[in-house]
Amino acid sequence: MIVVCPACQARFQYDEGRFGAAPTKRFKCPKCSHLFEVPNPALAASPLELTQPHFVPSVLPPAQLPPEPEPPPAAALTTLRRDREAMLAAAGLQAPDLPPGLRFSLAFLSGPQASTVQVLDRPQVVIGREEGDVITRDPETSRRHAVLDIRGDGSVWITDQGSTNGTRVNGQRISGSVRLASQQEFTCGNSTFMLLVRNTDDFPLN
Repeated sequence: MIVVCPACQARFQYDEGRFGAAPTKRFKCPKCSHLFEVPNPALAASPLELTQPHFVPSVLPPAQLPPEPEPPPAAALTTLRRDREAMLAAAGLQAPDLPPGLRFSLAFLSGPQASTVQVLDRPQVVIGREEGDVITRDPETSRRHAVLDIRGDGSVWITDQGSTNGTRVNGQRISGSVRLASQQEFTCGNSTFMLLVRNTDDFPLN
């Protein structure tokens, strides 16, 4: 090994095996007679070990990992969305409302909900078996089957959501968005609906 005098920077060769088990060795510089100690290189920790802390990752076995939270049920999602809309309305930040002077409803003509009518109270309405704004309870209807969009000009458009059995207008399975007229029928699974649009200026509500 090369030993360097810290006083005069003189360099001289030394057999590091002569350290033995001693942690340090005392030297006298042959040039300037300065006394100094040199640590045993075999016992000294590496610079990386001296400067870098050791981190042991904490890994829990699978049995101790906390379970992932389950997603809320469909009914809870619908309730949360309506609560959010109510909060936005109270803050004056409500999304665009339905066109004024018009009332929109869906009449169930067939299926588990036949002979009932549901008023549409929002610009976008999801039709589904167990999830959405219009619940069919129809096993042939997909969970999220179709969406009705009520636009600012009063037009109503229906879009299938990739349902298994499709959405039919005038007996034809649709792709993309299709405009519906008042009293026009459409089918989701085994449930047939009629869209009803009422002008409340001509026919005021009681």
